[in-house]
Amino acid sequence: MDLIQSFDALPRNLQECFLDTGSSFRKDQKIIASTVIDVWFGLYGIENIICMHYLQDLASHKLLELLPLGKNEYEDGFFNEFLVKQDNIFREFAINQCEKDSFSIFERKRLNLDIQENNFPNWCLNPKQPITINASLLSISTDESFTSNWIEMDCPNVEALVLNLASSNYALPNFITTMKKLKVVMIINHGPDPVKLTNLSCLSSLPNLRRIRIEKASISLLDIPKLQLNSLEKLSLWLCHFVEVLNDLEVDNVSESFQSLQEIEIDYCYNLFELPYWIFQVVSLKKLSITNCNKLCSLSEVIGNLKNLEMLRLSSCNSLFELPETVQRLSNLRVLDVSGCFQLKKLPLEIGKLKKLKKISMRDCYRCELPDSMKTLENLEVKCDEGTVFLWKRFKPKMKNLRITEEETEHNLNLLQLF
Repeated sequence: MDLIQSFDALPRNLQECFLDTGSSFRKDQKIIASTVIDVWFGLYGIENIICMHYLQDLASHKLLELLPLGKNEYEDGFFNEFLVKQDNIFREFAINQCEKDSFSIFERKRLNLDIQENNFPNWCLNPKQPITINASLLSISTDESFTSNWIEMDCPNVEALVLNLASSNYALPNFITTMKKLKVVMIINHGPDPVKLTNLSCLSSLPNLRRIRIEKASISLLDIPKLQLNSLEKLSLWLCHFVEVLNDLEVDNVSESFQSLQEIEIDYCYNLFELPYWIFQVVSLKKLSITNCNKLCSLSEVIGNLKNLEMLRLSSCNSLFELPETVQRLSNLRVLDVSGCFQLKKLPLEIGKLKKLKKISMRDCYRCELPDSMKTLENLEVKCDEGTVFLWKRFKPKMKNLRITEEETEHNLNLLQLF
């Protein structure tokens, strides 16, 4: 079956998602699954798990590849463990299909704007009338020579914005302020080093912005709460470099600034020594995922303020040596993941107070001491490896419905494709 037949055989919803993926990202790009899922969320408002099923369906039709980077799990709603690859032929086909949707560039549902050096396409340079883009998905790709010399555009209907960049300095375009319907922003750096991002303030005027993802950028974590992102629900930072010494006790009104924020993901950020204080003031937070941050050695005791936190994921933070005792105050915590934290010496003494805790993952935690209060937990599922399973077996007779799953530690070569 040729490509056209494969595409025509898809249900309409998968056709749309296929065209979105092909229109959003650069050729030869390897995409973390969460990035694609966030774009689809912005365009269709569908749940993350349904988006993951769409990815699996497209992979089963051979229209993309879905490669596991870890344990091939996503039941906890964490999708950074998968890599999406799409053949350039499929990408070009998707762009061609989008061009057929409307003769006018300005009326297309999806628009891919490719800027080489500082040369915009001719249709951007018409001085006779203002440029109005009516696309709901806008992808802008620039090269290493681009100097952020933007033209003015009006983009009132854009709901998902993908910025693919490669320069060492990059100023976000001011015309983002015209995107009043914008729900998702993806800022993806393809250059060898973290890009210095400026003009982040243009995001502060967007009333519907739900998700922000920034990859391989040099930013100040203290600038983020200043943006007053009242509608933001998810913040994702991947391979970012944080430029400041974290001393942010003076940040005010964080709960008001982030009254909708439920999820923070920080992954592969190697110079993260500690989390900024303002994160622990986001009382609406339900998921906090700090993974593969090798220099993070401890968490602040004020983490106990996060009364609504349901998931705490700290996997592969291999300098983390303890969790603060205030973790016992996270009364809504359901999932704790400390896998790969092989320096971790103990869990909080009164962790047994977390009556809603139903799952603990702790592979490669053979140094960790389990407190006696653990025995009061019921219906607990534990995932561990051969080196840590003995820690739990002594609790087996004392804990009601304790389930222990022993898994082997894997080293997945697909990880090399991320860097």
